[in-house]
Amino acid sequence: MRESKIALPLLGILAFVAFGFLLQTLKPILLPLVVAIFLAQLFSPLTKALTRRHVPASISVLLVLALVSGVLVLLSMLIYSSADAFTAALPSYQAKLKEMLTGISDWVGGYSPVLKAQIQHWKWDEAVKVSSLPGFLASTVGSFLLFFNDAFLIVLFLVFLLAGRDDFPRKLKRAMPQQAERVGEVMNNVESKVRKYLLTKTLLNLTNATIVGCLLWAFGVDFPLLWALLTFLAHYIPNFGAVISVGIPTIFMFLQFSPGKALLVALLNLAVQFTIGNALEPRVMGTSLNLSPLLVLISLIFWGWLWGPWGMVLSVPITSTLKIVCENVAALQPLAVLMSGDEGG
Repeated sequence: MRESKIALPLLGILAFVAFGFLLQTLKPILLPLVVAIFLAQLFSPLTKALTRRHVPASISVLLVLALVSGVLVLLSMLIYSSADAFTAALPSYQAKLKEMLTGISDWVGGYSPVLKAQIQHWKWDEAVKVSSLPGFLASTVGSFLLFFNDAFLIVLFLVFLLAGRDDFPRKLKRAMPQQAERVGEVMNNVESKVRKYLLTKTLLNLTNATIVGCLLWAFGVDFPLLWALLTFLAHYIPNFGAVISVGIPTIFMFLQFSPGKALLVALLNLAVQFTIGNALEPRVMGTSLNLSPLLVLISLIFWGWLWGPWGMVLSVPITSTLKIVCENVAALQPLAVLMSGDEGG
């Protein structure tokens, strides 16, 4: 009896490790599939609206696919152009960063000869290589560009997901005649909540990114499209996303502008994102999908380790979807309570 109690947690750990290894191994297939599932949720209201207007199902699916393909192509072009300009500007930013750090070291060292001598021994050239922050950003942008090479898989999965939606209820009724009504009710409830979450969150992120992009463009900040895209993607991550979307552009603004102007633009950027994230978003979305901050952090680390930058972006939508499923399955409702950020979540 005692041995079985020890063996069960060990089996659970082994199963978790095996599951993670499987997810990482199948990343080239699973990542486009997950994105296609979320896109199907986002665009399914459009296909239903076209069907209600007596547009044939095949034509409505083709129209949605054309729209999705156009969006993916446009995004890839914007990212590529911004990434190309960003990569070309990295050496100048590195030189400015070295100059700024040297000025700071001279200013600090002026108050203490001992401290100045110590600072002079530091190797700034190694501390500010392009392979640090700018290099990390360049590799991250490259990861997003490589992902768009899999756009064909996303569109292919999306074809089957959209084409098979209407037939699924009939198949479910034939396969489970006794439980079909209850299962269908649960699935429809889960689907409607997931769709509402994804649509609302995407529209809020798009609003946030558009305002931030226009603000940065108006002040002459370099790469406004890149920072707008970063804002759009980062805000799928609660709490941590705002730190990323405000902090990284601020670093480059201090390298581009005088400290006064950089601080002004950074504060305006912070004000916009704070207002949307902490005033508008709670009013629109409510607290029904409130997740535990610890769970957000763990899911961010887990999915980021598995699938890289795209895993970090998808971590909270995946976790929120799992929470919605747990809320609608009686046996899993205790897990939904544990996943909530407070007692009312």
